[in-house]
This record gives sequence, C-alpha cells and structure tokens, in this order.
Amino acid sequence: MGDNRFSAIILAAGFSSRMKGLKPLLRIGEKSFVEHAVELFRTTNSREIVTVLGHQAQKVLPVVRAAGSRYVINESFTEGMYSSVQTGVKALEHPCDAFFLLPVDIPLVKPSTVWHLADAFDRHCAPPVCYPLFRSKRGHPPLIHARLADSILSYEGQGGMREFLKRYEEQAALVNVEDPFIYMDADTKEELDVLRKEYSRFVSPSEQLRSK
Repeated sequence: MGDNRFSAIILAAGFSSRMKGLKPLLRIGEKSFVEHAVELFRTTNSREIVTVLGHQAQKVLPVVRAAGSRYVINESFTEGMYSSVQTGVKALEHPCDAFFLLPVDIPLVKPSTVWHLADAFDRHCAPPVCYPLFRSKRGHPPLIHARLADSILSYEGQGGMREFLKRYEEQAALVNVEDPFIYMDADTKEELDVLRKEYSRFVSPSEQLRSK
C-alpha cells in the first residue's frame, strides 16, 4: 500500500440502539472507537479516509476531524447501514483501485490485516472483494474493488451489503490473517467489556504506558 492505491470508508452513522452511549465515542484504552478506526487506516497509508456520520453527527465530527479523516453526513441513516455504504462510496473523491469498508463498532483490526488484504488484492489479480479470515471465520474490513462502486450505488439495498456481495462470492479472495479482532464487535455493554479485556491482552505494556 506504499503508493496509496486504496481508500477507506468507516461507517459511524447508526443509532447505537443496543448500547448505552454514542458508539463512535465509546473508548477502548485512551482512544474512542472512531479514533481507533481512523488511526488504522492512517497507519496503513490509505489514500483517502471517509467517515460516514448520521445519528448525533455534530457530537462525533470534531473527533473525526481531529483524528485526520474527512467526514460526510448520511441524511438517510435511519434507512439502515446500506444507505451509509452508498453515502461513503459517493463521497470518495480520489481514484483508487479498491476501498476498505469498516463498521465503527469493529475498532481494533490490526494494521497487519489491512496490509495482508492489500497484498492479496494484487496476488489474486484484483478480485471483486477480499475478505479477512481468522480461524475459518470471515470478518472485517472487506477490501472492495473500485469497479463495484457504480453497482453499489444502483443497488436498492435489499439484504444490505452482505446480500449485494453474494453475487461476487465465487470470485472472492479469502485471506488468512492472525487477527481475532476482525469479527469482535461491540453491540452491547457485555461485548464492549470483552473487547476492552482483549485489548489489554494484545497491547504491550510499553504501548499502554505511551497511551496514558
């Protein structure tokens, strides 16, 4: 990814209805969910980072700006996540080969996962989508070929992004990664507690000291 051929879309527009508190601003360690997500793609030199906001956007956007991401507001976020995917795709300003798509409630994906997906995109001759795989289970973020952008925008959204991507299943690349965080989300307080506990296990003591 050294030549910045890949962009990133972070989905942070939802209601957080099952979680007490505004999910993008919940903290793990010294950073909020959205700061962790933006930092992931800044660390891996993404060409462009767009964070899609919706619910209580005015509370989140200063944090997004300070973290180093552009933002766009999905005025139709109540229609569901697929509307945010479309908003993010529409907001990409710079040509790219492919883009990562990451829900903000999966905030601890490792940079090495992003690098492996980018490498696999080239090794597999630019498939329509590359999925990270840990212990035979798929996770986030998928890396989606830019040529699918027009189809994403024209799709009516039945079944969401998962249903849309099913049409490319046979051509998809599955990329093994050593990263349990690819499918560790936080929809509830109990899941957030687990994520915080796992974070403390995976972050080295020196990194924890630097973050304080």
